[in-house]
Amino acid sequence: MDKYRELINIFSEVLEKSKDYHIAYIYQVGYVSLIGLLSKEEQNASMIVDEIFSSPESMAESLLRNWRWQWFYEHKELLPRKDYDDIRKLDSDLPDNLQEQYRQNISDWQNKIQNILRKQS
Repeated sequence: MDKYRELINIFSEVLEKSKDYHIAYIYQVGYVSLIGLLSKEEQNASMIVDEIFSSPESMAESLLRNWRWQWFYEHKELLPRKDYDDIRKLDSDLPDNLQEQYRQNISDWQNKIQNILRKQS
């Protein structure tokens, strides 16, 4: 399994929860992130390509950002800010009661990502 597929595999549950962030493979382009609602039953006129991944590292960074958004939505009522222009700002805004859990979760994701990225191709 290549590194892109391995990253998709470890983030599969997060991707399933995500309503407007998707990963796709486009022939002659490669892996991309898509933003917008995706439905098999309806036309998907609002779907746009957000990022074309030039490397597994860039995909990993995008997947981790998406995980942060999912975490934010799940804990939104407990957080001081109700929206972000850059989700990475969440790291410094966490209330004390959520810091340990969040930092442990993000550390676990970073370790999983590093294990995949370190593998020889």
